[in-house]
Amino acid sequence: MTRTVFVLLALYVLFPLPAQDVRLDQFPKPNTHKYIPGELTMVDHVNRMGILRPDRSDDHNKYHWDLPHHFTMLPYGSIMFRGSPATLRDIPIGTHLHGRLHIGPKGGYRVPLRKTNYEAQVKNSPNAFSPESQYSHVLLFEDDFSFYQRQGATWKILSIDNDKQKLVAERSNDGDGLKGTQTFDLTPATRVRKGRAAGSQADLRPGQKILFNLTWATIYGPGRLTDIWIDVESRTLAAKQQRATHLQFQRDHGIPALIESVEHLEKGAGNVTAQFYTGLDDQTLADFKLKTYGRLIVVEPNLRSHDQGNDAKPFRVDEVAKISNPAPGSSGVQVKIYVPELLEGVRPGRSIRLKASTWPRGDLPREERVSPFDIRPRFLEVDPAK
Repeated sequence: MTRTVFVLLALYVLFPLPAQDVRLDQFPKPNTHKYIPGELTMVDHVNRMGILRPDRSDDHNKYHWDLPHHFTMLPYGSIMFRGSPATLRDIPIGTHLHGRLHIGPKGGYRVPLRKTNYEAQVKNSPNAFSPESQYSHVLLFEDDFSFYQRQGATWKILSIDNDKQKLVAERSNDGDGLKGTQTFDLTPATRVRKGRAAGSQADLRPGQKILFNLTWATIYGPGRLTDIWIDVESRTLAAKQQRATHLQFQRDHGIPALIESVEHLEKGAGNVTAQFYTGLDDQTLADFKLKTYGRLIVVEPNLRSHDQGNDAKPFRVDEVAKISNPAPGSSGVQVKIYVPELLEGVRPGRSIRLKASTWPRGDLPREERVSPFDIRPRFLEVDPAK
């Protein structure tokens, strides 16, 4: 890499191109994110934080490859896994993800790149963070299955070489991500899904139109195949199972929403207008019937509650409306509720969780609650000053 190019890259990190510093109290503008793909290498699912190993790119000095990229899920940040909504707890370590990330509040943290040469490399003194570390807040994560399915793409198997452990496939259409013909690593650990059961690599045939998940992407080619779904039935079943997992999580924790406005009434009551975050489907929405009561839970930006078993307050559903052209992170559904007793945290810009009247009423495991119950250190947080 020439000195000129290196200087330009360093300036880009120190003074990035104009972009929206995301806020936690409102949805971002469309198309203000940065696309960053990478592999999940560490996760704190309770605090909705983790570390990616970004895909290698010719845009970066090779000495800056594979540096850790710390991330935090935005309150309205969502995850798609196997074609259905998910949480970080559902994603296996090593899964390759496609991310839409924003610069964090007040600029997040910007890490200047130190000059790295061969001598520094052999002395084992690499940089601490990835070159794009300021894009630390996640709007969306998708695994390869969801990423290509959303674009209407499948991959046609062209050849299989069991001796060389290679599978060659061609993408069915153009779009974001990998394009054209690619040669993937097919290892003995690669799982095959066929119909409603587990298949085997003996079921793989040229001509099949598949979806897959990867690991070790861009380290030795496009990546290693961890899972292959060889037919529509297997993909439908995978999505159905993941959806059931997420629905149970929502019923236990409540649906997160952003408070838009609060009208204070007498004796501590109030009318609250909120927008549900992405991940709400029609089946779940149907549980919020007009004039029925549910429970409102105040949560922190990481969507953790303090003590939802005791702190939750009742609410009445007065109106449910669809919003045209919703902002990124919004489900496009607005709800207006009456709350007989407002809690301190029920303020515009704050996040809450809403539980329908028919959902379970109970507390969460201690490690999922905030101080003074919290027993999980926030070990993945990064101090911008360091």
